[in-house]
Amino acid sequence: MAFFPLEQLSRLYDGYQKPFNVDGQQVLLCQLEGQLFLIENRCPHMDVPLSSATQLPGRQLRCQAHGIAFDLNTGKATGPLADTLDCVKKFPLVYEGTQVGLEL
Repeated sequence: MAFFPLEQLSRLYDGYQKPFNVDGQQVLLCQLEGQLFLIENRCPHMDVPLSSATQLPGRQLRCQAHGIAFDLNTGKATGPLADTLDCVKKFPLVYEGTQVGLEL
């Protein structure tokens, strides 16, 4: 497995949200309420990129296309369509020195 650095830890803050293309995989690194998340940069509803999603209290992201919110702790959708949608795919974060990234 190879480590792919995404960001310097010193550049992270609550509200941080940035997409990355790692070896053909579209991912989104974001920090909400002091916690980092790395997810697939794709809404499972209509494949809209989540890089322009709105951050909400409770560590949630709301997709701009149809207003569907996702709990980043679980990846599950919240609201009326929650039971019909796939979860947002999450990736484990890897810390190496002063950087955060992922291994593929």
